[in-house]
Amino acid sequence: MPAGSPRFLRTLNERATLELLLGRGPLTRGELESLTGLSKAATAEVLRRLESARLVRKGGRKPGSAGPAAHMWTLDGSSSYVAGVDVTPSALDVAVADLTGEIVGERRIPTPEPYDAIETLSAALTDATTAAGIQVSDLDRIIIGMPGVVDVNGDRLASAIQVPSWSDVHPLGPLRAALGNDRVHMENDVNLVAVEEMVKGAAVGAENFVLFWLGQGIGAGVVLKGALWRGATGRSGEIGSVVVPDPVEVGRVFGPEGGPLDQILGAEAVAALAQAHGLGADDAITGGHPAFLADLAARVAVALTGVIGVLDPDLVVLGGPLCRAGGKALRERVAARLAGTPLAQTPLATSTVSGNAVRAGAVEFALSLAREQLFTAGTAGR
Repeated sequence: MPAGSPRFLRTLNERATLELLLGRGPLTRGELESLTGLSKAATAEVLRRLESARLVRKGGRKPGSAGPAAHMWTLDGSSSYVAGVDVTPSALDVAVADLTGEIVGERRIPTPEPYDAIETLSAALTDATTAAGIQVSDLDRIIIGMPGVVDVNGDRLASAIQVPSWSDVHPLGPLRAALGNDRVHMENDVNLVAVEEMVKGAAVGAENFVLFWLGQGIGAGVVLKGALWRGATGRSGEIGSVVVPDPVEVGRVFGPEGGPLDQILGAEAVAALAQAHGLGADDAITGGHPAFLADLAARVAVALTGVIGVLDPDLVVLGGPLCRAGGKALRERVAARLAGTPLAQTPLATSTVSGNAVRAGAVEFALSLAREQLFTAGTAGR
């Protein structure tokens, strides 16, 4: 579509209208005229086309105005549906959302190993879409959050240690065929939490940031210029194998020659550190034991030096169960350790997303892809 052509300009005007309704919620035609700069007649024509294509609909009347209340226009959520899936060692958790982001169907299935991944996901998606009044084939995007290494195209799971039943589910051709939907992609679970942090959490407004994840394992989600950075192979953020020295004397894991981060910040290593302080792992973190938190912060700071030194991000978000449990006390100790280095003094924040952030991030990521395709095509693509 050549720039400047009537069709191109129509699509631009439609996209501007759709993005305003997405970002601001229901608006009157007069408000849309003012915000887009279009004439009354042009705005009316844009709305006519979008309504005919079932992209927008009238959503009641504006209250509180003098005289007859004006019609409000809103996105038609039924114009697109997506699904987000969280795969964990114990369950599949599925949510279906419409174009507005409203969750319209859910299903969680416990998954004791081993199980048939394709059959179980098909059942969960069928249940969730049935609750939404649609079929799996109607979904414009399905994003599957995986606790493993996913290739850069989202088609292959390179490592599935935590979910062995998924080790053979790649490439995704058989899964797509079973679902009757070829718009299925995998994404690393920590990357999806980073998406949720960017949309609704501690990283709102940060164009470049790193989510540092500390839970059963260690990882990072990198966002550059508002988009996930996966690297050349999809292994961006897989920092558990980075070799570092252990800065802690009590409960030292390896000597000055160093070892992988997984061995000093994995769940077993953190539990061992707590034991070295005479504490249980949970009590050590939530109880705010000063000496233990100081040692844990020293290890986290070592992990972050490379991230900050190479990327110089706007923000680092400390996420995952252990960072959330450590809260402000852990964050302040990590910041104090980093302040003693010549690195940029990057702001640190503690994650603020709650609930199933992987599933929520999968939904948000799926919506971003579906909306981009829908808004770019406009009514010409319907």
